[in-house]
Amino acid sequence: MLRKNWKTAVFTIAGLGLLTPAQGDQITDMQSQIDALRSELSQVKVDQGDNWLNERRAEEVKGLIMEVLSDADTRASLLSDGAIAGHNGEHFFVNSADGAFALIVSGQIDFRYIWNQQDANTGDEDEGGFQTRRLKVNLDGHISSPKIGYHVVLARDEGSSAGDIILEEYNVSHQVNDNINVAAGLMKLPFLREELVESTRQLAVERSTANEFFTLNRAEGVRLRYADGPLLVNFMVSDGANSGLSEFDNDNTELALTLRVDYLVEGERSQLDDFTGWSGEGQALNIGGAYHIEYGDGRNGATNNYDAWTVDAQWENGPYNFFAAYTAASIDPDSSGTDDRDMDGLVIQGGVHIVPDKLELFGRWAYIDGDVSGEDEFDACTVGFNYYINGHRTKFTMDVIWLNEDAPTANPFGASATSNGLGLITGTEDELAVRSQFQLLF
Repeated sequence: MLRKNWKTAVFTIAGLGLLTPAQGDQITDMQSQIDALRSELSQVKVDQGDNWLNERRAEEVKGLIMEVLSDADTRASLLSDGAIAGHNGEHFFVNSADGAFALIVSGQIDFRYIWNQQDANTGDEDEGGFQTRRLKVNLDGHISSPKIGYHVVLARDEGSSAGDIILEEYNVSHQVNDNINVAAGLMKLPFLREELVESTRQLAVERSTANEFFTLNRAEGVRLRYADGPLLVNFMVSDGANSGLSEFDNDNTELALTLRVDYLVEGERSQLDDFTGWSGEGQALNIGGAYHIEYGDGRNGATNNYDAWTVDAQWENGPYNFFAAYTAASIDPDSSGTDDRDMDGLVIQGGVHIVPDKLELFGRWAYIDGDVSGEDEFDACTVGFNYYINGHRTKFTMDVIWLNEDAPTANPFGASATSNGLGLITGTEDELAVRSQFQLLF
């Protein structure tokens, strides 16, 4: 070791001897700087050791960790103790743990391709194209108690090509007891059975022409529902047929009353929520009838009074289904020189599954007498099929509708018997439409 140090010292002295005085001064300065940096680094280490993880900082870190964990527990409790969310196989939902609050989100998409041929005496009598007939989002649930319910439907405006979104339907309801329910809002008047069956659960691509001619559609009002075993009674006071959303002083009706009574002869009422018979289901039969009357509001220039009545029967048994309805209506103008108008219509339809719960064939005949001079009685015949991919939730429907006579003049208290919503254009004799639709419910 002494020998090695001796050699190192000799070479160091020799090297220093070769340096000039100026170079020696530079080395001295560099050494001073290095010593200063070493001193600062030592001080930083001391400071870090004294302050970074001292007792106070440790308490601060512990407090921050506890806040984060507490927030995480609170967020987790919203799902474990405060709310339950998910999909129940049919709808997306959010429920409070105690069941007092609930929200169900569902929707409907009906996408179509329609080809139409009509005798319009023009250069082009054929028309075809795609159509988004319905696009809806439904919000249902209850507030503070299952007895206080709400229902909201936001939908594409079927009368607008721009795809505007409108409030199509809403109500708030109270389940008074096991038998009585009261609802208020914008609702379908309880009149035609075919109209009351949801569009998602129809047999054909679209409801019948007779339904469109006589439908009362939606109005603002109050509805009382009474259910007791096989008996179901609906009574509604409203602003009148097809009045929709309106201000209290801007509708055409002074008073409108609608009463519908259904009697379930056999089966379960849920079986008749659609027009399709499913394998494994037993026989179900419902007989129903309704009456509607309204008086025109002369203040707004409406002088027509209107009354209508209907009777219907709906039957299902396994793969078979059948439905028939007769409707009559009368318009009684207050003004002199205007004749009364007495109208009636009939619809008969039926179907059968030829492949259980998958492939269904159906047919329908609709008849209207519009009671207008110079117009003949009007018939519309429809045949088609449904292919159920996943029940009504995902299905494909295709049908053909044929008109043998010119459509009657529109019922002022109903919708037109022919419209592009039905796949029809002019309502002329020998008009033919091929309609195909894909439906998705979520």
